[in-house]
Amino acid sequence: MPEETVVISVSGGTILEYELSDEAQDPALTDGSRIEARFPSYGTYNVTAYVDDGSGTGESVDAILSKPVCIAPRPHLNISPSGTVPTGAPVTFDAGASAGDATGYEWTIDGPEPARGTGETLSVSFSVPGDYSATLEVEGRNGAAART
Repeated sequence: MPEETVVISVSGGTILEYELSDEAQDPALTDGSRIEARFPSYGTYNVTAYVDDGSGTGESVDAILSKPVCIAPRPHLNISPSGTVPTGAPVTFDAGASAGDATGYEWTIDGPEPARGTGETLSVSFSVPGDYSATLEVEGRNGAAART
């Protein structure tokens, strides 16, 4: 399973203490305003930080930040065939090697003849010659998304 290091930071205050979901590995408070932890897989994890905002109240908790941290799947795309392709020949864009639990794929092909699509694979035949670029966005079960 993949591991992902996550940094949680606050501005305008000092973290006095924190709580992370049980899945967090090697959590550390690095400089008073940053928590770093590794998570064993893609998903949503809860983070709570008790913060002193520096208003002169000593060691009291002035704010409690509690939010989920979402780790998105890691997109990976393969294009076949690669290189120069004859006009009208199909080109297949494949996201099957993406890491994590993906629930959605969105493709954007830019160039002389733009194209869009959804799904793990997209096959397109271009009738206009030119240079094309492909963007893949992968969404995970937790709603977090990443693109390449």
